[in-house]
Amino acid sequence: MHPKPKYIPILAESANGAFKDAWDTAEQAPPDWYIVDDFFQNNNNIPWIKDVHAQGRVYWLKAGESSKTLAEVENILAWLTQNNANRQQSVAVIGGGTVLDAGLFATSIYQRGVQKWSLPTTLLAAVDAGIGGKNGVNFMGFKNYVGTITQPDFVVTDFRVFESLDTLHVLNGWMEMAKHALIADPALWYSMKQFESVPPTKTVHTLIRDAAAIKKRLVEADEFESGLRKTLNFGHTVGHALESAAASRSENLSHGIAVGLGMMVSLHWSADQAVDHRIQSELVDAAHCIKHWLNLAVPAYVEIAVNAADLDTLWAFMEKDKKNDTNGVQEVRLTKIGQAEWNQLLSRSAFEISWSSAHRGV
Repeated sequence: MHPKPKYIPILAESANGAFKDAWDTAEQAPPDWYIVDDFFQNNNNIPWIKDVHAQGRVYWLKAGESSKTLAEVENILAWLTQNNANRQQSVAVIGGGTVLDAGLFATSIYQRGVQKWSLPTTLLAAVDAGIGGKNGVNFMGFKNYVGTITQPDFVVTDFRVFESLDTLHVLNGWMEMAKHALIADPALWYSMKQFESVPPTKTVHTLIRDAAAIKKRLVEADEFESGLRKTLNFGHTVGHALESAAASRSENLSHGIAVGLGMMVSLHWSADQAVDHRIQSELVDAAHCIKHWLNLAVPAYVEIAVNAADLDTLWAFMEKDKKNDTNGVQEVRLTKIGQAEWNQLLSRSAFEISWSSAHRGV
């Protein structure tokens, strides 16, 4: 794997502003330019951003799938060009998954790449989207169809910024943590399972670190997704289809909810193929656990997403998923908790049966 990135954790007891210790820790000058979630334009979570903005060095990017477009990336590139940004300078991208996706894609192609800082501000970004170098935008209604795998130079994690996240944003990250545990770490899964509901982030720092470590390990083993890294797509074939279908209705479905609903389908599908009854039971139990977390945290969102789902529409999006090959729709299957197989062919009939099993009664 490329020697980048350098991972920099910020200690919770730091007295400096969010992320500010990163430059000294990395023995680097502060970034020259900043692409920042516009949430922080009127929020004091990262107070020093206002000073940088006053110097004209911030591009404010709206979070959400609507910003993951080639047009928005072109706007970022134009801003960098107009400000005479060059390859001897560095750019920090600060925000959640969608901001990192679009911002890091732009910095990966601007002048064929400048030095990049990835500063995730959501739990989901810290454990998943901000790790691994994947970046890009949606295209013609399909998720993440255009992009690159380009590692940032530095990834900075500051647990303090997660403490102000609302329930939905914590749930988004918790779902990706569950995915990491289910495909690679039974101990982490059983630790997470002990929680009746999604816990506050400040109580599970160790679990967050463990989940992020899984993503780092899989990326280091297979940076360009030729094999093992594909297991990270568990639940995402259905999940991305749900997001694309929602977008086609001009609705915004949270990534964590979509992936959670997708994992439930994949777990039932995996259970249907298991021979060992104990493994079958554990996989179905995991699906019920995810369903319980979702229904307890965001019942209205779940009900709307499931009731609006049209299987013909979902399957059409699944058939266009970029992970597929000439054989058809590819999915990740669990052979047991903590063990996953990639490039498993999912048939239309199996999808329908598993969807029904997973989402019967919402």
